[in-house]
Amino acid sequence: MKSLLISAMVMLSATTASAFDYVVTGNAAPEMEGKMFYLLDDNSNLVDSTKVTAGKFKFQGNADKAYYGRIGFKENVEGGVRTNYIAELIVEPGTIEMDMNKRMPAKGGELNTKFASLWGGVMAKQNAVMKQLEALQKDSLDQETMMQKRNEIVNAFYQDFGTTVKNAILENKDNAVGVSALRQYSQLCTPEEWQEVYAVVSPDIKNLDFVKEQNNKVNNILRTSVGKKFIDVEGKNIDGTVAHLSDYVGKGKYVLVDYWASWCGPCRREAKETLIPLYEKYKDDDRFTILGVATWDEADETKKAINRLGYKWPQIIDAGTAPSDTYGFSGIPMIMLFGPDGTILARDIRGEEIVNKVAECLK
Repeated sequence: MKSLLISAMVMLSATTASAFDYVVTGNAAPEMEGKMFYLLDDNSNLVDSTKVTAGKFKFQGNADKAYYGRIGFKENVEGGVRTNYIAELIVEPGTIEMDMNKRMPAKGGELNTKFASLWGGVMAKQNAVMKQLEALQKDSLDQETMMQKRNEIVNAFYQDFGTTVKNAILENKDNAVGVSALRQYSQLCTPEEWQEVYAVVSPDIKNLDFVKEQNNKVNNILRTSVGKKFIDVEGKNIDGTVAHLSDYVGKGKYVLVDYWASWCGPCRREAKETLIPLYEKYKDDDRFTILGVATWDEADETKKAINRLGYKWPQIIDAGTAPSDTYGFSGIPMIMLFGPDGTILARDIRGEEIVNKVAECLK
């Protein structure tokens, strides 16, 4: 009994020793006076709230470990309440002074110094790119040359940005600075690049909600990549009966599947500019069909859009998030081409790429 008590005391002492106190302070813009600011952790859980008073705010508390955090405020928008994030930091021991113009820490401990160096450097490069683009507008260049130079500048920035955040992850694979870099990297890396950094980050980072969600998305992309067989998805027919992707795919035809929604402007443009002409061209070809799969949409709104926009090809509606969950996409339209046996021949294709791929298969 005595040994158990001693062990418990040792564990309690170790736990207590790792905890720390922190203070986060900063000045707020005049229009923020009286608003509630919220501090959220790296799992987007609410940690604390404080009211902006006399142009200042202050969070004060304790934590068991340092973490990547965000400061935001809530505002009413159509359909509910949205949190606007206005600054990022690392919650660590001591006092952290925020520079709300730069949206990052001005003073803090070792991790916040690293954090500010990383993102301050990125911001400086971004500002330099903006000046380059502004200068380009003043040059007497023809439109084609200007667009080419603009793309070169922007592409060079994003290539450098990707390298910078990847290196930051590898150098901070077990701390909160790495978490902040991983959040950004997850939005621009390929599935293979994600797997590379995921393999080296700490178990604590792998256990964060956004990391688990991104890793699941990447796994779904890889298992539904070009050359793999389709995975079935369930929705409904227009009359409300149950429908499956397998009712169309893998039945001996080439099937161009358009994952879309009634509220999606790019979906409507792609349908008008590419899918409707493609349907008219191949509507009598028994080797090919187009299939719409309404994603993230209300059934009634989908039906109205189908009638209003004149879509004549078959539709699966009310599929919810099943398509994006299964195929690992986060934006629509997502257009995929399946072969007669259900093999994925192309995914995330648009415009002329769709036309050319279909023509290639049916030549």
